[in-house]
Amino acid sequence: MIRLIHNEIVKLINKKSFYIVTIIFILFCILTNIIYKTPLNSDVEEKINIEELKQENLTFDLDSEEDLIKYVDNLTTIKIEELKVAYSDTVSNYIINHFMYSDIYDYYEQQYILEDENLANDTKRQIDLEIKYLENHDWQYFLDERINYLENRVKNTSGIEQERYEKLLEIANYRKQENIVYDSNNYLHRSLEFIEENTYEYVNLLHDDDLTEEEVSRLDYLNEEMAIHEYVLKNKQDVLNEHTLRAVFMNFPGEFGLFILIYTIMIAGSIVSEEYSRGTIKTLLVAPYKRITILTSKLLTVLILIPVVIVFMCLFELLIGGIIIGFDSLSIPVLINSLGVIKTYSVINYLVMLLLANLPVYLIIALFAFTLSVVTTSTSAAITLSFLFYLMVNILANLANIYNFPIFKACVALYWDFSYLVLGIKQPFGASLGLSIMVLFIYIVIMLCISYVIFQNKDVKNC
Repeated sequence: MIRLIHNEIVKLINKKSFYIVTIIFILFCILTNIIYKTPLNSDVEEKINIEELKQENLTFDLDSEEDLIKYVDNLTTIKIEELKVAYSDTVSNYIINHFMYSDIYDYYEQQYILEDENLANDTKRQIDLEIKYLENHDWQYFLDERINYLENRVKNTSGIEQERYEKLLEIANYRKQENIVYDSNNYLHRSLEFIEENTYEYVNLLHDDDLTEEEVSRLDYLNEEMAIHEYVLKNKQDVLNEHTLRAVFMNFPGEFGLFILIYTIMIAGSIVSEEYSRGTIKTLLVAPYKRITILTSKLLTVLILIPVVIVFMCLFELLIGGIIIGFDSLSIPVLINSLGVIKTYSVINYLVMLLLANLPVYLIIALFAFTLSVVTTSTSAAITLSFLFYLMVNILANLANIYNFPIFKACVALYWDFSYLVLGIKQPFGASLGLSIMVLFIYIVIMLCISYVIFQNKDVKNC
């Protein structure tokens, strides 16, 4: 048996198609890591044309209340954009947008709408002071002003409103204590910003006893995200960085699942049929081995090679990804929010669990291709029909989520993915673990029975 398995492995790895797919995988792997390292910048602000706003202001009738409001809005935008050009670093831009906007708007409102010159002059002096701090890169001044404001609000509010301000004050004090600058490139700042921006909504939802289904879903999302961002701040680990080798491994089944499928179908769909197409099946059957032993050796070869190929792909990704992106991120754990509890795993442990959870998918596809290889004795038919089977059952699984037809419940794609166990979520189609295992077992038994019965009785005289 061992000799048969060894011979099968040697034959398979010497096939040209195996090397062609491997070369394509390596090229795809390189491209994937380059994309992860240099993602498209989706955070670029839309460029505002100041001259257009100035020209638009010339057309307004300042005796019209509606036009006057637009006029003030445009003046504010123009001033903000001019300041952002003069102080173009990310920290200054953040301060201008978040701390100076309201003062600048107030100034123009006081000057043109309220027509209160004294109030406008006071605000102008405040803006000039803020610009001086901006020129000196003294972002702490704006933080101190923020803390003073929040402390005052905590003292003068109560109930839910006070709770919101307490949370915001806690975040502001954390920023000051840890000296975290207002820089969008700083992962700690991004977590602080997320919590700040969502605190108002989050506290409101927590205290609302009559939530709609959509609001419950939103609260669940915020619970999960808040917990993760708080973990980031507590442990000072950039677990949300999507442009690292760690992120590639976290998405490994999604990024490289197609290649695992190709290897699986290519191996399982040809291992029997090529013996018939080459005419070597006669020589093989006259050897001192029973048919059941021959077929078992081929089946075991397939079952051995699937995990070997996956490990081979992981090692290639580790090498290529490490060279292109770097290995540093592999020391950062993977976070899974399971029923409100944050669980941490090493990248390797998480990857292994995720691959094991997806292994039944490739096992079923491999057995289907293997069965077709025995039944049709045609490699092209076995490979083509296996891909069609994979596409068809996934379509049926999606339809099963929409239409409650009993026949759809027999679709294997409803049961073969166990990644929900790793991610700590519910089974997408509501099936229990026991039912999933039972359905997969039935599929496996049926395909193996068909393969062995047909191979045992197949006439090879005309082959």
